[in-house]
Amino acid sequence: MGLKPDHWIRKMAREQRMIEPYVDSQVRQGVISYGVSSYGYDIRIADEFKIFTNVFSAIVDPKNFDPRSFVDFKGDVCIIPPNSFALAKTVEYFRIPRKVLTVCLGKSSYARCFRGDTRVALVDGSSPTLEEMAKRSEYGEAFWGYSIGQYGRLIVTLLESPRYIGKDNLVEILLDNGESIFCTPDHQFLGRSGQMIQADRITPGSSLMPLYRQTARGYEMVYQPINGVLYPTHRLSDEWNLRNGLYKEQSKTHRHHLDGDRRNNRPWNIIRMDAREHILYHNQNSYGEDFDPDEHSASIREALARLATDKNWRDHFSRVQKERSLNYWHDEQYNESRARVLEKRQNPSDETRLAHRLAMQKRYSDPEERERQSQLMKDAWAKDSGPRRERQAEIARRIRLREEITADVVRDALNHTGSIRGAARYLNCDRAVFRRFPDVLQEFRGRNRFNLKNHRVTAVRPCRGEHDVYCLTVPEAGNFALESGVFVKNCGLIVNVTPFEPEWEGYVTLEISNTTPLPAKIYANEGIAQVLFFEADEECDVSYADKKGKYQKQQSIELPKL
Repeated sequence: MGLKPDHWIRKMAREQRMIEPYVDSQVRQGVISYGVSSYGYDIRIADEFKIFTNVFSAIVDPKNFDPRSFVDFKGDVCIIPPNSFALAKTVEYFRIPRKVLTVCLGKSSYARCFRGDTRVALVDGSSPTLEEMAKRSEYGEAFWGYSIGQYGRLIVTLLESPRYIGKDNLVEILLDNGESIFCTPDHQFLGRSGQMIQADRITPGSSLMPLYRQTARGYEMVYQPINGVLYPTHRLSDEWNLRNGLYKEQSKTHRHHLDGDRRNNRPWNIIRMDAREHILYHNQNSYGEDFDPDEHSASIREALARLATDKNWRDHFSRVQKERSLNYWHDEQYNESRARVLEKRQNPSDETRLAHRLAMQKRYSDPEERERQSQLMKDAWAKDSGPRRERQAEIARRIRLREEITADVVRDALNHTGSIRGAARYLNCDRAVFRRFPDVLQEFRGRNRFNLKNHRVTAVRPCRGEHDVYCLTVPEAGNFALESGVFVKNCGLIVNVTPFEPEWEGYVTLEISNTTPLPAKIYANEGIAQVLFFEADEECDVSYADKKGKYQKQQSIELPKL
């Protein structure tokens, strides 16, 4: 079955009246285009509409539409209310040949589309292309991304209906981070001021609303443009769950990632846990989400300093500590605890390493101390018969090896475990290995600064030829973020049409859905959708005319029939 070109469409229209009235060119000037195209025909919408309204709280039943659900309207411009739809018919009357199947696609003029390789920023840390999302959506996969909400705050939203729209001319938007975005000329971008700007009206130097993200302690943080602060993405996903009634707001609870992946912020992966249970859960692998070791250590030091001013307390404390120390290093019940202490000594924190280094620099600045330490080391190594040297050599080899550990491996381990110590255990390596990747460690600690590039336009230029274009819908916000770091308007209108079966004829009834939170205009007698013609190698046994289909030769807007 092959897709038929313009000369075939032209021949069938003239010889078999396949399309009436037929326009043998693309009419573009001042209107949404219609007429024959390279591999299809852009159909027009007539000036008669049935607009859905819920004034009577009627249920939308496809088997039995309530006539009260629709308002009849005739005019040059139809306004479809937010999150509603309208029925209409085409200007053209179709007569489909017996070996031909015709499918209908919404026009990109209403859809406002992107090239198929455009990547979308998702809250699970991935960035699939629109073409990939369209294919995965067919198998029921859902996607969540980033949007700017009604009051200018960044929110997590459900990205619905990623789909192929058709073919169209494109422009290229170049950003100051080197990224390029290919879209239809009428696609709108969200400006830094909060106003939408049409692609072909954007000028070099224009500032767009930015999406800035970074990682801190394994959690993704996003920049809130409304107040300029960082906010955890998993909290935004939690807010989505609350808005959609998945659970209620609960005090003394923590947000928890079900699969343990701190970068997977899809709402279904976020639940609420009792705060105490959550900390206990994470203490199995780390210190817990809210534990601050520096603050805790400082508090202990301050308390001990106060108590140490009492001589009786000091003597008692010294005696008790000596007894505990002897018991600790000789009693079998402390075997596991001793092993953990030794592990800490062998793998000290970066802060401890720094303190040791500063103390050592201070000590060795004294020539007499250097001489004393030198003699102590000579005496110690003189007593070694070989095992100590072998052990030290093995430690050095383990630190230098592990070439399979790359920056990406370390980054994944840090994000998986949430701590440097945990990542070292996870990779079964010494933490000294991580010294090869200072940028990764800085990023994990949240100390990297934003790359403040991806919101200013450097150029806008047209692209040659027609390209496959795709888009998606965001009913909650009407916009979404691209991986390149800017926010764009979604495709608000969806045209739904059943394929035209072999030997069907009549005016086509169109269902036009407005999935945006704003009213949408439809222009009568202008282009609304594109039809593609596929011719089979053989004729079918039973055509639509043979089975006397109930929509054969329809003349007006037809509601579903049983």
